[in-house]
Amino acid sequence: MIKNLKLLVSPLLAILWSCASSESEDGNRNYNKALEVEIIDSLVVDYIGLLSWSHISPDGQKFLAMDHQRSEITLIDHEGQVIQTLQKTGDQPESIGPNLMGRPQFRNNEEIALLGIKGLSIFDFSGNLKEQFKPDFNPAMNFIILNADVFQFKNPEYAVALLGGRNSESSGFYETVEGTKLEAIDLNSSTYSAIIPFPENSRFNTSEIFPVTNTIPVLRTTKDGLYIGFKNEPKLFFYTWEDLNTPSKEIQLQIDNFQLMKGKDLKSVDRDVISFDTREFAYGAINHLYWVNGQLLVGYSKGLSDEEYQLATEGIDDFQEMFNAVGRKNKAEWALVAEDGSLNPVEIPHNLGRIEFVDQEGNLWISPNRNDTERDYEVLFKARLR
Repeated sequence: MIKNLKLLVSPLLAILWSCASSESEDGNRNYNKALEVEIIDSLVVDYIGLLSWSHISPDGQKFLAMDHQRSEITLIDHEGQVIQTLQKTGDQPESIGPNLMGRPQFRNNEEIALLGIKGLSIFDFSGNLKEQFKPDFNPAMNFIILNADVFQFKNPEYAVALLGGRNSESSGFYETVEGTKLEAIDLNSSTYSAIIPFPENSRFNTSEIFPVTNTIPVLRTTKDGLYIGFKNEPKLFFYTWEDLNTPSKEIQLQIDNFQLMKGKDLKSVDRDVISFDTREFAYGAINHLYWVNGQLLVGYSKGLSDEEYQLATEGIDDFQEMFNAVGRKNKAEWALVAEDGSLNPVEIPHNLGRIEFVDQEGNLWISPNRNDTERDYEVLFKARLR
């Protein structure tokens, strides 16, 4: 156990956890056939290194990716040419702080937005700082998943983000129901507003306590509002933009055998101490939410039972190998979500990895399965559901 440790979770570990309106006509249809993805194009980048894909510009002409080994943000055009690299962490005058607190985002077709302990920073494509929006509290997060999709724009003047620090009691390694979960950032007024108290009907709104590894929010902004889930809970909450305090809709996801972690008695936990157990990352998880042509797409894993976890990790002492063993058994799954929580499975071919983002035309952009083929270049596949 280590005191006061800030955890940065690598992309590999993160993977292991790994409706024209909100009321679309297709939202309640009965699903009976799995959907497939059809590859229609690809983006190939001549790059030596390992890129984690982050975002696509509104016009679909530019891409952002992270090289975590070099702490660089890479700007790439639609032909796969690297047109700029940005290094904005560290002690330099225009830095955002020691680490990114969410995926780099395009604010629009000309600017990049980065989130750090200095708040929200806007850069042009040459890397020049244009604006910096600092909150009236000190952002602090003891647990960061690198390249996590917890910072998103509703429009160029309004963003939502997971940015700890406003509620000091909520910034530790253990979750608490006090305070709020997210920040709304109004770039017109340069203000931050606390939003999303823990929903009354969330299983985490209880006297028991859970580590943030199992309660971290998963979110998706849409034209009409905000969908949010919490990692180890098979339920989604929808908030309209007019009321970000009380969900207007709840969707219980119909996932069989979703493995739930048991909470702990508050008195049995030292909240100043981090206790790290690989078992916590082998429970069921809601990992991704995307909006595809008026429907919600969820990426999830059902998790392993205690017996399955023991069998998967038996005889393994190395921490990283335990994660690898869990990842091989705890498979990622994807599905479209109906209003009643029923799921229409989406089959991802073995040679593909995870869906990284969805563009404004409803195309999926999918990274390759890095365990499948070794490459001396980076590639991103453009696909459609069919």
